[in-house]
Amino acid sequence: MDMQKQFDEILQKRMDRKDFLKHVGIGFAVMTGVAGLVKTLNPRASQPQTSHAKQAVATTYGSSAYGGTQAASQKS
Repeated sequence: MDMQKQFDEILQKRMDRKDFLKHVGIGFAVMTGVAGLVKTLNPRASQPQTSHAKQAVATTYGSSAYGGTQAASQKS
């Protein structure tokens, strides 16, 4: 069966609140488990990303286009 047919069968299935919550819970567990597995297997995903603001603080004045270049500001 292809995925679309399986999805349609799930949507057409009659279920009570207990079955619905069970399906939602399993889906949530699968989604968070897959995300955790990807983070575990991919070392770049587990490293904290440096924000753009932190990168700007690490550079000196004049290194951006608005401040000019360092070489140009030192020549003046």
